[in-house]
Amino acid sequence: MKKWLIWVLLLAMLTGVLPIRAEQYTGYEAVLSPRNPVPGIVKSVRPGVVQVLGYRGEWSESTGVIYHKESSGSGVYVDEKGYIITNKHIVENADKVEVVLLDEEVLSAQVLGTDSGIDLAVLKVEPVPGLKPVPLGDSDALEIGELAIAIGNPGGQGGVLPGTVTVGIISALDREDVSAGNFTRSVKVIQTDAAINTGNSGGALLNARGEMIGMPTLKMMFDAMTVFEGMGFAVPTNTILPVYRQLLETGRVKRPRLGLTVLTLTGPEEPLRSHPPIGAKVISVEPGAPGSLADIRPGDIILRMDGERVTGSDKLVSMLDACSYGQKVTLDLCRYFDPLTDQPLDRWEMLTVEVTLSEE
Repeated sequence: MKKWLIWVLLLAMLTGVLPIRAEQYTGYEAVLSPRNPVPGIVKSVRPGVVQVLGYRGEWSESTGVIYHKESSGSGVYVDEKGYIITNKHIVENADKVEVVLLDEEVLSAQVLGTDSGIDLAVLKVEPVPGLKPVPLGDSDALEIGELAIAIGNPGGQGGVLPGTVTVGIISALDREDVSAGNFTRSVKVIQTDAAINTGNSGGALLNARGEMIGMPTLKMMFDAMTVFEGMGFAVPTNTILPVYRQLLETGRVKRPRLGLTVLTLTGPEEPLRSHPPIGAKVISVEPGAPGSLADIRPGDIILRMDGERVTGSDKLVSMLDACSYGQKVTLDLCRYFDPLTDQPLDRWEMLTVEVTLSEE
């Protein structure tokens, strides 16, 4: 009898008949399915992922103003006061912006501010009674391989498919140099194999607790030789939040700056007579800017900032973005090129300067 009972219990475990306590999952415990957290998360979060429409206006004396839909994407309702975050490229050329809720209610939206650095825009609509803001999670706590849920409004010529849900995993973290020209800064993005399509931009990438941990903004489809599948990318929430707060407060983003134009220089770790070292080569110096006041010259190669190796222009920008304006930083330079002729000097110099960063 006991042996028979043991076999029944084992069979039940293997076939999933035995219930799993809801307490094993965190987040929306009241609505989570015992075996799959996705339906419960979607039920709670999906209404907060909205459609964002951008319209271009035309005017003539005979017709007045006529609006034509110019762009379509997604947005995330993040505050009960009516604040929505989305991608800048969805609304940047729009004369009028509308937000469409999952129940097809249409709201007029005001653009409070945009940032081309991370392709972010903040919108304001009249608060929607009963609509729960999507909770924001800690993207720094992500691990490769964990559950990823994407919600957005993909579509093309056949129309939009509102509230589409796709599921995958976190494929990689801190991907750099991934952009379709929509970032003007160096942005480390999350890679996921949850399907991301046109119209998902500005939507939500969620973790297993139903928290938004990224904003889908682009996907890799093909290059000259290869077609890609399952390679979507999202801006992490921890990158979004400080920019979002600044846009709410001032309508613009203040970033620290050196007042230099630089480009990436590839080369050896240390300078050679035959080749300059890897780093960020200074192309021009803005008069009166922090770099000029520190006597940084065209042709100088920035090797380190506060002791951390600078391996190119993107690396320098990302390091500056982690600073605040008014902060003092130490730069290690290699003066390898003549500032007037841009030809290598007979003998290079290694210099260390201190620079006080100013506001962008």
